[in-house]
Amino acid sequence: MEEWQKEISAAFKDLTALFDGFRLELTELAEEVTAEAQEILNLQWDELKEVLTELWQEFELEFEEPTPFNWDIPIPTKPVPDPLTHPACVGCINYNGSAYGNNLLVCGMHPYGCNSDICSDWEDDNDLN
Repeated sequence: MEEWQKEISAAFKDLTALFDGFRLELTELAEEVTAEAQEILNLQWDELKEVLTELWQEFELEFEEPTPFNWDIPIPTKPVPDPLTHPACVGCINYNGSAYGNNLLVCGMHPYGCNSDICSDWEDDNDLN
């Protein structure tokens, strides 16, 4: 491999590490904000419940506790190819696997998938590291 290719590879590796660190920090921040928001909402519900209970005692209304809200935010994961449908794509970094309308885009080189069990464009994500 030539020197400029090694430099580009190293730059991409550094950039990937930077983005991974940013993703982890962003995930931690989202978890902290979610926990704080839940605490605030619980406190506000308790205060609101107390005020409404005092105001509406004459109607003899009972207030129920709100059902717990699931604050888990789904984190998108990379699509994984079906080994029976696209065996040549398993473990390939080029696999897209997203549906656009009713059309599955397998990858940019083979939009409908490779016609054999071995793909000449297959790349492992470790090739970039």
